[in-house]
Amino acid sequence: MKIGTDKWKHFGINYAICALLGDYGVPFALGASLGKEYGDEMSPCNKWDWKDILADLAGIVAGYLTHVCIVRTIM
Repeated sequence: MKIGTDKWKHFGINYAICALLGDYGVPFALGASLGKEYGDEMSPCNKWDWKDILADLAGIVAGYLTHVCIVRTIM
């Protein structure tokens, strides 16, 4: 299965937010992801994409886990 560049962008943005902000990044990234997809749904030439949401969630989980591992290692 080929993963398009759009999905990697969704993953990467959410990963970076959560890896940097940890607990504060999760609701921010989730809200931004849902808001972006809602905007796509309201756009006449776009649509809601559950695969984008899945890529967002994967980035959120991976980023948060990275943050937790780094914080636990340092502290």
